[in-house]
Formats: sequence, structure tokens, C-alpha cells
Amino acid sequence: MPNPIPAFQIQNFLSRHTVQIPIFSLPNESPHDQQCPICHTFYTGPPSSHYVHPDFPLSAHIREYAVQIKNVNGCKHIFGRRCLEKHLKAGLPWSHACPVCRREWLPASNQGRREMLRGVEGALEGLGRLEGMSRDEEVRREVEGVERGLRRVREGLERNRWI
Repeated sequence: MPNPIPAFQIQNFLSRHTVQIPIFSLPNESPHDQQCPICHTFYTGPPSSHYVHPDFPLSAHIREYAVQIKNVNGCKHIFGRRCLEKHLKAGLPWSHACPVCRREWLPASNQGRREMLRGVEGALEGLGRLEGMSRDEEVRREVEGVERGLRRVREGLERNRWI
């Protein structure tokens, strides 16, 4: 189920946590340094001298230019501007995080958190039923261990760092 990030959060992220990288400033240690790690398109320069990143919306004629993540959880990866925006707008479980290092850029959505909590609660209920049916002490201990792990996940999801 999609978990879209609100448009204002995406725009805020692009404004505060990305910087346009001139093509001549890109690392040149590998051919991959010159292309977007998402779509593998080679970067071009910025659209024009009067273009203000990222305030102007992207139009179809603007090619992929490089932007670097800055000041967010230690991530400094470089992506194509168009791919980065598509990634953030996709509403997928990892859309709020870097596709390379998985460091969180934005908090996961409430909807995603609620879905994860429902899954954890369902798993805990199922394990409780299994534990009650089993007569094998080793199986019971294993089920109890899994339950403890799921409870830790639930506690993490319920912490106030989630929006």
C-alpha cells in the first residue's frame, strides 16, 4: 500500500538537503560516478544559468543533473534531480530513505507505521496461539524469543520519533 510523502515535505527536503553539483565537480574515479545510481543516465549540466535549484519545477525538456544530499543523517550520495524527486514521490516503503545507504532522510509516514504495527500485532497473536497449542518446551522457548523480538519492534514503532 502506498505511503506518500506530502508534497510540502518533498519540496522542503529538496530545498534544504540537496545541492546542485556542477558536472566538472563530480568524482571521476569510476565511469559510474558520472551517472545517476537510480536510472544510470549520465548527468548533464544544470538546465540554464537562470535555473534555481530546486525552486523551478522540472519540465520534460530538463535533463538529469546531479544533486548531492547534505546535512541529513550523514548521507552524501549523489543522484539525478529527476530520479531523486521520483523516488521521494513513489510512496514506497523506502521512499523516505536513501536508495544506496538506506539512511532515513524523512520520517516514515503514519500510515506505514500503522500498517507495520498491525502486522506485528497479528504476528504476536498468531505466536500466542501457537505457544498455547505446543507441548514441546523447545518450541515454546523459540516462540517466546520471537515474541520478545516482535515486542521490541512494536516498541520502536510506537516511539514518538515517528510522525
